[in-house]
Amino acid sequence: MRTIGRRRLIKAMGLGGVGLIAAPGLLAACGDSDEPSGGSTQPSGGSTEPSGEAAPATLNVQLGWIANVENAGPFVAAEKGYYEDENLEVTLTPGGPGAILEPTVVSGTALIGLSSADTIANANAEGADLVIVGTTLQRNPSAVMSLADSPVNNPQELEGKRLGLQESGEAIYDAFFRKAGVDASAIEVVPVQFDPAPLVAGEVDAFAAFQTNQPVALRAQGIDTVSFLLADFGYNLFANAFFITRETFEDDDVRGVVIRWLRATRRGWEDAIADPRAAAEIVVSGPGADLDLDLDQQTETLQELVPLIDTPAIADHGLFWMTEDAIAVNVETMNSVGISVEETLFSNELLDAS
Repeated sequence: MRTIGRRRLIKAMGLGGVGLIAAPGLLAACGDSDEPSGGSTQPSGGSTEPSGEAAPATLNVQLGWIANVENAGPFVAAEKGYYEDENLEVTLTPGGPGAILEPTVVSGTALIGLSSADTIANANAEGADLVIVGTTLQRNPSAVMSLADSPVNNPQELEGKRLGLQESGEAIYDAFFRKAGVDASAIEVVPVQFDPAPLVAGEVDAFAAFQTNQPVALRAQGIDTVSFLLADFGYNLFANAFFITRETFEDDDVRGVVIRWLRATRRGWEDAIADPRAAAEIVVSGPGADLDLDLDQQTETLQELVPLIDTPAIADHGLFWMTEDAIAVNVETMNSVGISVEETLFSNELLDAS
C-alpha cells in the first residue's frame, strides 16, 4: 500500500525488474585515476573535486515530473554551468504522469532518480536496493484546501464537513485522520477527481489538493483559498527525494560523481530560491518551452515551493539535508499505511561530503 506517492496523488494535476551493474546511469567509463586511459575516463569517485585533466563524467538523471519549476534547481544548474563546473555532462530526463521512475535507476538507465520516499520504499520491498541521499521537498505539498470565505483551518475542523477526496487518497487520509486524532466518521467523504471545481461550486467544503497546484490555479482565476499541509500535523513524506542504488552508494569510483551532482544542484536550487522569477524564466523558455507554461503561474508555483524546500530545520546543514526527526516522521508515516521501512533507507553521507 502506498502513501502520498507523487505520481499517484498528483496525477493529471499539471505539476507535477531488478538488477545491479557496476555504474548504473553513468555513461563515461570509470578509471582508477584522473588520467585518461584508453579513452574517456571518469574522475575518481573518492574525490569530490573535479579534475581539469579528466574527461567529464556523463550521466543521466531521471526527474520525477515534467519540465516545470518543480525541477527548477537542476535546470538552473544546467543553464548556469554549475554541472560543467563539477566536470559533469548531465542529461535531465523529465518524468510525467505515466513515468515509472525507480526501475530507470535500478536498470542503469539513470544514475540518479527523483521520487517520493514511499515509492522508493515500495521499490525496495519488491526487490530493489535503493538509498535516498537527499530530498528537495522537506515538507510534502499534500494539503487540504478550502475557500477563504469559508475556511477549514485544521484537521479537527473537517468534522461535520464534506471533504472532496480522490479514490487513490483514501488510505492516506484514513491514516492521516488517525494521526491527527480526527473522528473520520464525522466527515462526509465525497469522491472527486483532481479538478477543484466541486469546491468552487459548493459541492464540498474542503478538497484534497497539492499546495503548489490547485490553490495557485484558483488564485489565477481570482478565487482565494486557504490550505493546511498534512505534513504540519505529523503526516509527512519527503518528495522529490534523490535516490541511487546501494551499489552506486558503496562504489568509490561512482559516488563522487553523485556528490558533485548534489553540490551543483544545490547551487541551482539556492539561485532558484533567491530569485524565483528568474528561475521560472529559465524553465519556461528552455526545457519547458514546448509545454505552454505560464510564466506568472510558474513563478507563483515556485514561490509556494520555497518554504517546503528551505525550512528552518535544515538551516545548519543546507538544502537537501534530512534531519533525524524528519526521517523518523517519514518512517512512522510509511509504517502507518503498511509500508515496512527502516531509517537505513536514508543517508546524508554524500551530502556531508558535498
